[in-house]
Amino acid sequence: MIASARRLVEVGTALRSARRLGANDRLDRGSYRRMRRARLLSIIRHAARESPFYRERLAGLALDDSLDIAAVPTLDKATLLESFDRIVCDPALTLARLEAHLGELERREGEDVLLDGEYRVMASGGTSGRRGIFVYGRADWSLVLGGLLRWTGDYLGLPPRLPRRRLAAVVADSPLHMTARMGRGVDVGAHRMLRLDARAPLGTVVAALNDFRPEALTAYASIAALLADEQIAGRLRIEPATVATTSEVCGAEMRERIEAAWGRVPFNGYAATETGMLATDCDRHRGLHVLEDLVHVEVVDEAGRAVAAGSPGAKLLVTNLVNRTQPLIRFELDDLVTISPARCPCGRPSVLLAAVDGRSDDILTLPGRSGGTVPIHPLTLRGPLAAVSGLRQYRLVHEPGGVTIEVVAAAAAADVAETARRAVIDALRSSGAAVPPVAAVAVDAIERHPGSGKAKVVLSRDA
Repeated sequence: MIASARRLVEVGTALRSARRLGANDRLDRGSYRRMRRARLLSIIRHAARESPFYRERLAGLALDDSLDIAAVPTLDKATLLESFDRIVCDPALTLARLEAHLGELERREGEDVLLDGEYRVMASGGTSGRRGIFVYGRADWSLVLGGLLRWTGDYLGLPPRLPRRRLAAVVADSPLHMTARMGRGVDVGAHRMLRLDARAPLGTVVAALNDFRPEALTAYASIAALLADEQIAGRLRIEPATVATTSEVCGAEMRERIEAAWGRVPFNGYAATETGMLATDCDRHRGLHVLEDLVHVEVVDEAGRAVAAGSPGAKLLVTNLVNRTQPLIRFELDDLVTISPARCPCGRPSVLLAAVDGRSDDILTLPGRSGGTVPIHPLTLRGPLAAVSGLRQYRLVHEPGGVTIEVVAAAAAADVAETARRAVIDALRSSGAAVPPVAAVAVDAIERHPGSGKAKVVLSRDA
């Protein structure tokens, strides 16, 4: 089947999935809880039957309603890669074959090439070690796309219509990445779509958006904030009715810039290659609804113990409820999130994330003034730096010789780098750290990951 015809069939299936998923959002809490539990047990039983790795790992556990998910060992990326060939449910899907397929995708950038006519292979991470490899079968993928279509239709309020909407997305453009594959996967002409590469120069993105005049804009949070600055400065001249950020933390200062530019509270979509759509806010903007019919989440501390609602966790454990090709049960993500103790007034039965504050590799670890070490959470620096007038974007680079803050300043701003440097020093000192040498350097742009196009807030170089 040629790619375009295949895509039409897949989107038709995904639309039906989106309708079923949307119906789950209208369940009462008791029915929703039972549905969620049934899906969790179903994927665990499937893994025990079809995956040699999980057959051993789950041996001796009663895989019925009495199962305590905490009794299942967690899975980290190192174990995933070491045991990859035994985790997947198709023995033909060896890690070596998938790595070779990713190489082919890189050579044929822009094409949605399936392995064996069935499987989509994607990569995640790689900035601080070996990248993760994730594979979805076609049935799995229809549910991933269904989750995306529910997001755009039910949560963002952007269902297909005539005349067609103009939608623009500034995200990853590589077929190795989930955002690119999902975006291309649902593009069958229902909307007029403009996809721009997050790695492109800002001026190029601004010019393209001015020509296209999107009614809705989706972008990485850091890019959306920069585009908001361009709008305020008068160089960008668009009037989107909907703005959504994805893939990066959208801090309060970024939301304020976006609201100032377009008069819209931005939506925030939280997704991962490991899960597809994971959480999103609704039009009440009271937190991010965890999409519990697609993924089971657990917020835990550094020792793996469950963290109470309202308290931030050290990591997030996810169980993908739709991927029956590569089961991921209690897979460790380094995301720093907080479950809200409140429920959303919109009436949806899902739990809310009160905050997504970054990743554990965004935490600086410095010597303490009284001995030991002191972890510097992203929030420790985010507030003081948000107060620096004229600071558009920043990155902290931690090296053996100290910390350098790279600063992107507004054109008319003066002394931004030095003000930011002093803010960092004061924040580190207030946290009890033995403050290392701190330098500040003005740059034209923060370097983005060459594959995903994301911008890291903290970059550690063998510090």
